[in-house]
Amino acid sequence: MSAVNAMNRNSELEELRRKQGYIPWYRRNEFVLGTLAILLIFALFLPQDKPPSTKQWIVIGVFFLLCVAWSGLLFSDEEKPEVVKSLVAFGLLFLVGWLFYRYVDANWERLSHVYFNWRLMGEPMEGGVTAWNILFDGLKLTIKIAFYSALFSTIIGLLLAIFRSFDNRILNAFIIAYIDFFRAMPIIVLMVLIYYALPYTGLTLSAPVSGIVALSLNSSAYVSEIFRAGILSVHHGQIEAAQALGLNAVQTMRLVILPQAFRVVIPPLTSNYVASAKDTAICSSITILELLKSALQVQAWRANPTPIIAATAIYIALFVPLTRLSGVLETKMKVKR
Repeated sequence: MSAVNAMNRNSELEELRRKQGYIPWYRRNEFVLGTLAILLIFALFLPQDKPPSTKQWIVIGVFFLLCVAWSGLLFSDEEKPEVVKSLVAFGLLFLVGWLFYRYVDANWERLSHVYFNWRLMGEPMEGGVTAWNILFDGLKLTIKIAFYSALFSTIIGLLLAIFRSFDNRILNAFIIAYIDFFRAMPIIVLMVLIYYALPYTGLTLSAPVSGIVALSLNSSAYVSEIFRAGILSVHHGQIEAAQALGLNAVQTMRLVILPQAFRVVIPPLTSNYVASAKDTAICSSITILELLKSALQVQAWRANPTPIIAATAIYIALFVPLTRLSGVLETKMKVKR
C-alpha cells in the first residue's frame, strides 16, 4: 500500500513539475502585444464625424469596451510588472479624455473663455489690484481662521476628554451635553448667533473672531470624542501599573495615557482639521472676505465665474496634501503599533 502511495505522490510531483512555468495563452506576451496592435489598428478606423451617428457611437463603444477588457486582462496578471500596469491605467484615462474631447460636440473655446479665463484674472481692476491679489488675501484670512480654530478646538477638546476620563457623573453630564449640543448645532447658525446676537448682550466680537469662536466650539466637540477614543485605547493594565508605581491621576494621564493616545488620534485629528478648514467657507455668511467670499465678489465684479474655478483650484492644492498626510500618518501609526 505504501508503494502505491509513493507512486501516486511521485506522479503528482511530476505533474506539478510539468505545469511549472506554464503560462495560459491569453496571458502570453505575444497575445497581449498582438491584441494591442489590433486595437491600435481599430483606432485608426474610428468614425471621423462629429458628432457621430448612433451606429458610429456603437462602434466607438465597442472599441472602448475592448480596450477595457484588454486592460482588465493585463491588470489581473500577477506576472506583469507594476510599472506596465500603471502605464496602462494612465493610458486608459487618457483614452477616456481623448474620446470625450474628440467626439463630444462641445464649444471648447467658449468654455475656456467663460470658466478658464486666466488673462482676466491678471488684469488690474480699480485700485490697481488684480483678481489674484484679492484671492490670495482671502486665502491668508482662511489659513489664519483655520489655524486658530484648530488650535483652540484642540485645547478645548483635549481638556473635555481628560475631564471626562475622570468618570465624574455630574461633570460628565455637562460634557456630554456640550458635545451633543455643538455637534447638532449647524455651524452657520452658531456663527450668525455669535456675530449678530451677542452684541445685544453687551459682548461684541469682530467677524474673524466670531468665525474662529464658532468653528472652535463646533470642532472641539468632535476633537473631544477623538481624544476620548484615543484615551480608551490605552490598555487598563498600564493604568494599573502606573498606580502601582505611585503615580497619581494627573501624572498617569500626562506620562502614561496621553503619549500613547496621541499616536492613535493623530490621523483622525488631521482629517478633522481638514474638514474644519473647509468649513471656513461658511464664514462668508458673516461678511468675512475669506477665499470663497473673495472669489464670489470678484466674480460679481468681472461678470465671469473664472474666480470661482481659481478658488476651487486653490482649495484642492491646499487640502489634498493635508488629506494625503492623514493617510500617511495613519499608515505609520499602524506600523509603529
